[in-house]
Amino acid sequence: MLSLRLWVSERTVWRWLEQAKTTGQVEAPVRQGYVVSDEVWALLGEVGGKVAELRRRLAAAGDATVPSASTLHRVIRKDRRAGRALLVERELVVPG
Repeated sequence: MLSLRLWVSERTVWRWLEQAKTTGQVEAPVRQGYVVSDEVWALLGEVGGKVAELRRRLAAAGDATVPSASTLHRVIRKDRRAGRALLVERELVVPG
């Protein structure tokens, strides 16, 4: 079966065929993926690196394209492993 040779599900092959029929394009669609912008990366630093809090703030800001928590975790982990530094803002605690 073609799907086994392409390492995709049979449903994916049927979806590609349907898209080819309706759009006339035979190339597989290119996935863009989610990319963390510099503004979102800075906000992540403001929330202390907490991805769940970052996602809550993005949703509260009315951002229409808030990715899932798993997507944010995966993309941020990938960026950190690639060497992107996270500057975490911390309050100075003075004893006394």
